[in-house]
Amino acid sequence: MNFSLSGMTDIVFLLLLFFMLVSTLVVPVAMNVLLPQSNNQTASNPVVTVTVTDQLQFLVDDKPCSFDQVESILKEKLGKHKEPPTIRLNADENLDMREIYNLLEIAKRNKYKVILGTRPM
Repeated sequence: MNFSLSGMTDIVFLLLLFFMLVSTLVVPVAMNVLLPQSNNQTASNPVVTVTVTDQLQFLVDDKPCSFDQVESILKEKLGKHKEPPTIRLNADENLDMREIYNLLEIAKRNKYKVILGTRPM
């Protein structure tokens, strides 16, 4: 009794093609933030991403929140880490420095490391 795998190969190929096409259509739900430009790029694996738009909308890992909630959400997400976790701060380049400073104060109080998200020049 002979068994031909050519039909199975066709099905696997079609499924692979389908999933590749579908995965390219998925768009992340991130806010459009114009990051500042920089030549210095740091290779780091941040645990959490905090995003601030030019309209002062705050997002922690792409979930909207108010500024007053940012610290408690970060404590909840980063409380289990033994060494100081890293936060990626994506702040719009047109944002007032006071807002960035307030987020840096939260990180300093809780001993978090912060890297600033930038776009290459």
